[in-house]
Amino acid sequence: MAITVAMIEEKEFKTKMRGYDPVEVDEFLDEICDEMVAMQEEIASLSQRLSQAQSGRNAVYTPTSVPAPSAVPTPIPAPLKVEKPVEAPVEKKAEKAAEDVSEGAQKLLARAQKMYDDTVAEAKEEAEKILAEAKEKADESIGALADEKEALEGEVEMLRASARDYRERFLRLIEDQQHVLKAEKELFE
Repeated sequence: MAITVAMIEEKEFKTKMRGYDPVEVDEFLDEICDEMVAMQEEIASLSQRLSQAQSGRNAVYTPTSVPAPSAVPTPIPAPLKVEKPVEAPVEKKAEKAAEDVSEGAQKLLARAQKMYDDTVAEAKEEAEKILAEAKEKADESIGALADEKEALEGEVEMLRASARDYRERFLRLIEDQQHVLKAEKELFE
């Protein structure tokens, strides 16, 4: 997929925690767009020069007017040197410009990929850090709850022991009262 200036200008990135400064990223993308526009203009200019050079090479010499024969012999002009236009440097320049644009685009894509990879790596590190902190807090909470559970179970056992002790004393008190009532009944009979 060819990347265009419009695609770069319209691209929106999601905001993530600890991400890049959006203003700085936008400024950098604007610089990339300006550079791409300049390269495209240079390519167009070189293509135009190349097509002009090629059309000049294919042109056939046709005289526009033929002089009328005269009585006085005219000197024979020296043969014209028709030099072929030099196409190799122009073609090489166009090829070099195309290679430069291609190389620039590849570098741009490599930088974008690196930025993406760095952002993903940072996000993964942050996620792992958050998970580790959450696990540590959960372990601490579980430990505290286990200690509290133990303390409450100890209190419940103490209350049960107290209730058993109270019941036993209450039963002894009732038995003692029954003995007193029985003894009193025997006294009055």
